[in-house]
Amino acid sequence: MRFLMVAIAAGVCLLGACAQRSAWTVPVQPVDEAALARVAPAGRLPAMARPKAYRVALDLDPRETHFSGYVEIDVELAAATNGIWLHGDDLDVSRVTATAGGETVEASWAEVLDTGVVWVGFPRRLQAHRVTLAIDYTAAFDTGLAGLFRVESQGNWYALAKSESIQARRFLPGFDEPGLKAPFEVAITVPEGMHAIANTPEVSRAPAQPGFETITFAPTRPLSTYLLSTAVGNFDKVDRAPLPPNDVRRTEIPLTGYARAGKGEELAFALDLTPEMMRVFEEMLGQPYPYEKLDIIAAPQWPSGATELAAAITYREGRILVGPNTGPSLLRSVKEIHAHEIAHMWFGNLVTPPWWDDLWLKEAFATWSETVVLEIMEPQGNHDLAAVVDGIRAMSLDSLQGVRAVAEPISRNEDVRNAYDAITYSKGQSVIRMIDTYFGPDVLRPALGRYIAQYADGEADSARFYSAIGKASGQRAIGTVFESFVTQPGVPLVSAQPICSGTSAKIEFSQTRYRPIGSEIAPGGLWNIPVCAAWKDGANTGEVCTLLSAPQRTVDVRGAICPEVVVPNAKGAGYYRFDLPAEYWRALTDDFAALEPREALVSIDSAQAAFNAGSMGGAEYLGLLEASLAHPHGTVLIFALNAWDALLAQLGEEAEPAKARASVALARRDDPSELEAGMRLRGFRAASLHEPEARAALVAEADAFLSGTGELSSDLYTYALRAALEEGGTAMFDKVLAAITRLDDAVFLQAAADSLGSAASPEDAARALDLIYEGGISQQVTFSLAQSLMNNPAHRDRTWARLTGDFPGFTARVPSQLRRNTPRLARAFCDPAVIPDLEALFAAGSRDLAGHERALGETKEYLTLCAAQRENARAMILPVLARP
Repeated sequence: MRFLMVAIAAGVCLLGACAQRSAWTVPVQPVDEAALARVAPAGRLPAMARPKAYRVALDLDPRETHFSGYVEIDVELAAATNGIWLHGDDLDVSRVTATAGGETVEASWAEVLDTGVVWVGFPRRLQAHRVTLAIDYTAAFDTGLAGLFRVESQGNWYALAKSESIQARRFLPGFDEPGLKAPFEVAITVPEGMHAIANTPEVSRAPAQPGFETITFAPTRPLSTYLLSTAVGNFDKVDRAPLPPNDVRRTEIPLTGYARAGKGEELAFALDLTPEMMRVFEEMLGQPYPYEKLDIIAAPQWPSGATELAAAITYREGRILVGPNTGPSLLRSVKEIHAHEIAHMWFGNLVTPPWWDDLWLKEAFATWSETVVLEIMEPQGNHDLAAVVDGIRAMSLDSLQGVRAVAEPISRNEDVRNAYDAITYSKGQSVIRMIDTYFGPDVLRPALGRYIAQYADGEADSARFYSAIGKASGQRAIGTVFESFVTQPGVPLVSAQPICSGTSAKIEFSQTRYRPIGSEIAPGGLWNIPVCAAWKDGANTGEVCTLLSAPQRTVDVRGAICPEVVVPNAKGAGYYRFDLPAEYWRALTDDFAALEPREALVSIDSAQAAFNAGSMGGAEYLGLLEASLAHPHGTVLIFALNAWDALLAQLGEEAEPAKARASVALARRDDPSELEAGMRLRGFRAASLHEPEARAALVAEADAFLSGTGELSSDLYTYALRAALEEGGTAMFDKVLAAITRLDDAVFLQAAADSLGSAASPEDAARALDLIYEGGISQQVTFSLAQSLMNNPAHRDRTWARLTGDFPGFTARVPSQLRRNTPRLARAFCDPAVIPDLEALFAAGSRDLAGHERALGETKEYLTLCAAQRENARAMILPVLARP
């Protein structure tokens, strides 16, 4: 492969290019690295250089510790230059040449910043507008599940590339920014018999050195480096019938699954979903799937849930494989994540944000697409309720003063990964859903298809998106609403004051930023909020809507004399919380079982928010929580149980009377008909309420399952393991560890990591920590295991002492992209007294913890708010519970 590239370059020279005046002019004095560091781009690269094409040759043997590579990059230059800024992280570069105007010169390579920012220096000034860089290098396979890493499973070694977000630079020199797209030609030399997967179909296979072969892949269409796929190993390959042509796409698409040896059959569920899911996406957007194939890869280990590598989507096993114990909640999760990743083929891959501050344009739309597509595929699947819950989940983080905006400016490479949070994903999708509901699917969705067609194979930032969507939809206000929500942080709080005159009704809406107890958020805040309120007046019901762009607005309620019940977030469609006068909260509580399910969800959340802000009393809040347990819909019940868990955590050791109230309320209702809700209720009764009968039954099921004599749904794994570990002592701890190996199941592995902190004895908790430090458990779950131990008050202090006593040893065992989140482990204290120790721990900083500052700041604020809200909960709830 390399010989062919060099020969082509030489041929250009023979054809006469070398006779031209040299593109290389005056000599350039070398610049020392200290001087380069002062001017190195900490974030985006300068606009003067842009890649136009890559030709890549990799030698990959997963059985070895190192790999080698060679890359040629055609670069377009905007002006004369002495060198080029690009990326390469911890690469051992042996040679760099630059060819322009038919003349090749030796260039220098200096990694100037720890984030992999590199200066390629030229010996003479380059006047040409085109140059080809050729780079020879080697590197070690990454040990933190980042870049190009290798893992072993059942005696087989696998190599995989985790390119997103800025990790491609760890295995490939290049321009590692999302907007700098270019086509790639790739050849990979691998041990004979191993599968090699890339972004395009294989076009040839030829012998290399003895025992190896070189696989060449078709050229790609323009791609960002973060979308590059490389996977090598003894995978099970599962061939499926190609996706057939349809009214939108004229060609068939090969569909293939890959999993580690012995796991291929567990891809069947996801592969079966794919044809119908693809058809729905293509019809909704009016745009064909943009790539030549679609591979579904279950990675033996993967640091995140999944990554949308173009045409080679790669998943953590526990998020895509479906085995015999898979429960309904996990099946729903597989559908959601698969829809999310397929959505990325258009949102992010085909049309790409130019820089990471517009990450929401791919992640929020992919998250929103989960619900939209699954609602079409399964109209009775309650996917719209899942979207409401997802948006509410973001509001907890969005209630912090120091939270980032959806489209937060990013000026440093270290902060890129911080954009991958609930604000970008969950708040983003909730805002899109609000706009889609208010303006209508027939307005937004066709406009999205036209936007994708306009910017296909290119990039678009938020400003381009607002303009394109406004023009395509004919609704300029859509862009205004989007901008209002994505450029400023915080959760809007909409207060609704019904006004009755005796013959007609109005509602006065006002807005401000939500502010919990203990927060220093300043009053105010102004959004363009699509507000809709559902109302009930006797036998009459309806909705009243307005675009609330001022601090206050009064709207007529047509059809009502004086509404008895008002839910100021109809269908749960708005990204905001609401507040009501006390009498309307009481009416809503009395009518709770009759509430539309989405409106019941946002009512629970808004009541919880009002309680945590000090504007709702303990009796009122407890009454609404009790009423919520009677709602007939399973998703509402699950959400209500989560709210009860939050209250029980606030009450701590004084929670027993609250548990008794919950048990009494649950005894009054029928068991839910939905399997998901039924399993969640079993888990709540056994693990949260400690009801003896429910607990004994679940512990017995766990024991039988761990002993290999019984079955247990994956939806019950965590609840059952926690209860069993609390009751069963060291013998049960040993059974869980043995089952991790025996079951070889990624879902069980994650549940075990989430549960081992429930071990009853300090000795077993210490053994759980040993699993982290001594490599006794998969690296992808080490952070979860540490979190589990921190969440147990009995083990918290000893766990924290050991983690902080050997913090480098701990972080070395955490996947690279999670290390920035290590400050969040201290959230378990719910006490600002730990802040000085936390600050001291991170004061020195390190490359491994790059970007931790946001997690540290958010954790410090959380600790203050948590303590204040816990104090409020105990002061407001305990006296109510003490009443006869």
